[in-house]
Amino acid sequence: MNILFFTTISPFPQNGGEKIRSCYLLKALAALGHNVHAIIGNKENVNLEEYAISGVTIYTDNPAPLTVADRLTGKFYFRQQPSVIRRFVEICSSVHIDVAILDYGFVGQYIPWFSAGRIPVILGTHNAQAEHTQQKPANGLVQKLRRSQLVNLERTHEQRFFPQAAAVMTVSEPDKQYHARFIDPKKIFVVPNFLDENDYDVQEERNPRVLAMTANFSMYMNYEGLKWLVEQVWDEELASKFELQLVGRHSKEALQQLKGATEWKNIKAIGKVPDIKPYIAQAAGVLIPLLHGSGTRLKCLEAMALGTPVIGTAKGVEGVVSDNFIVANTPASFRKAISSFSGKGQLGGLLREDFLKEYSAGVNSRRLQHILHFAAQKAPVVTHQLAAE
Repeated sequence: MNILFFTTISPFPQNGGEKIRSCYLLKALAALGHNVHAIIGNKENVNLEEYAISGVTIYTDNPAPLTVADRLTGKFYFRQQPSVIRRFVEICSSVHIDVAILDYGFVGQYIPWFSAGRIPVILGTHNAQAEHTQQKPANGLVQKLRRSQLVNLERTHEQRFFPQAAAVMTVSEPDKQYHARFIDPKKIFVVPNFLDENDYDVQEERNPRVLAMTANFSMYMNYEGLKWLVEQVWDEELASKFELQLVGRHSKEALQQLKGATEWKNIKAIGKVPDIKPYIAQAAGVLIPLLHGSGTRLKCLEAMALGTPVIGTAKGVEGVVSDNFIVANTPASFRKAISSFSGKGQLGGLLREDFLKEYSAGVNSRRLQHILHFAAQKAPVVTHQLAAE
């Protein structure tokens, strides 16, 4: 198949969960033998030749920053960007596209453009976004009103555009159930977040005194989880037993905001790193103290792929199929779980086995191929010139 893939994400480098998802979708599509024409962002202005994937032709589109009026009115949830449409025209005028994949966030407004050209669309979601926004903490009337406005805008977008897709791809069963409220369940499929197991054959010596929390700490759910961990769980006893490394974007800023420093009670903020895998591989365990969110946590899957035990809240490991997590939901029980953790035993190996069964690239490539064939049969493709709207 010839596939047009569009996302507003900048998948390279892979230093965030949403980036990892989009990157491995591209790699899986190419590995299946499809020709992929991918329109992506490149906000970090990296040399994309260093991230070349055989079978994937990369085009870039970096949207202009939202204006104050855009943010206040929410028009961007429904507006097609002319630069994106020009890219669609450029590709569809030179290549017979069999299926379009629109990946992540609020890009449903582009489905009608493809429908006009009889090109079936797979809409890829990374979570139940409106539910995600509903969980965001809000202090005071103004913040609560703003949150309510965003939730209403996002639900309107989802309910107006998502049912128009030939197929909808979710990352977890709970997310599928959410979308089934307004989409025919027969065309909703689960392809969980997944990783290429070959990329996670990392050998590092374990340090039994090091724990890791990996995240983009500018995302509210990660910041709030860190806040809960630092303020309600971590104490002098834990600090005497373990060093906690915060690894990822804005980790230094997050700890600085919470405690006025980038090191506090044996918690060290490392910041953004080019490759997060060695930090996970050498840690005795990974902490996922999340209180908000939906979908599946790629930070959880990375720990599983590297055979690193996980201590998390139920929300932190939500949507991931395994009985081998250490789960605690109150400050006292989470503190006890960390205090009694030794890193010894078979938990890491069992998590690796669970990963290979459900979240490996091999397993999920087959799921992805099934969705492609389903979508391709929903609307015959006709060859004609598509014009910009």
